[in-house]
Amino acid sequence: MDLIVSLPKNDIEMAKAAVEGGAAALKVHMNVSHAASGTGFGTYAEEAETVRGIIDAVDIPVGLMPGADIAELPEPKELLALADAGLDFLDIYAGHMPLWFLDLPLKLIPAFSSLEGDWEVFRAAGYMNLVPGGPSRIEMVEASVCPKDQYGQPFNYHDFSVLRALRDYIDTPLLVPTQKAITPEEGRRIIDAGIGSLMIGAIVTGTTAESIGEATALYRKVLSQ
Repeated sequence: MDLIVSLPKNDIEMAKAAVEGGAAALKVHMNVSHAASGTGFGTYAEEAETVRGIIDAVDIPVGLMPGADIAELPEPKELLALADAGLDFLDIYAGHMPLWFLDLPLKLIPAFSSLEGDWEVFRAAGYMNLVPGGPSRIEMVEASVCPKDQYGQPFNYHDFSVLRALRDYIDTPLLVPTQKAITPEEGRRIIDAGIGSLMIGAIVTGTTAESIGEATALYRKVLSQ
């Protein structure tokens, strides 16, 4: 999953546009106000039907950001129902992820919002064995470490160096979201450096099906060079 598209809205046409543009995976949302897009995502009851529709409409993995408050997350039976429908992974801040997520039959991408004091946690998140007697289901660790007051600003050498050092420190690929305005060429440098995968969202894709399709196609073209 070298290029994940984080949809600014749970919308089938946006999902199809991202797939046509060359996305390797999609991320949808529930129970959160999305800072980058300004979109509010509803509850499981409000979003599940559309999420199932997206899963059915595309032929690439679909993951879910299930919420930003443990008290408001979907229930185990609801996430199991989505897994049965074909949901592939959960992407959630580690501080919002309850331990019962470890029992779900889904890949996990724990996200961290700060580097301060978290270097060892990043490292542990990547290699710890989540299932006794079985392999870890940690797919990637999301480096969602850009301060909110820097959202949308240009990506710079310091940002790149931090990601490179972090990647060298842990044993698991990083997922790098476009909290800053990472260009396609900068995204290719991130991947070529072995840092991990790129997740593009509203800051670089815009918020329409047309803009998402065009941006995804551009990133795919450059990443494939």
